[in-house]
Amino acid sequence: MSNTELLTCHEVMRLTGIRSRTTIWRRIRRGAFPHPIDIGGGRIRWRSTDIEEWIEALPLRSY
Repeated sequence: MSNTELLTCHEVMRLTGIRSRTTIWRRIRRGAFPHPIDIGGGRIRWRSTDIEEWIEALPLRSY
């Protein structure tokens, strides 16, 4: 089994620079952000590998 860490919404916001939970959910609905997993008890988490892959897939800005 891999060492995938499970991230809270606040940790995801810190890593991605997204400042709003609403923005995250809007992007998920559009298919533009990784879906979280349900770990029970009404708690959700994101796999760190999913977030890392999303960040790596972002286009580079050229100047």
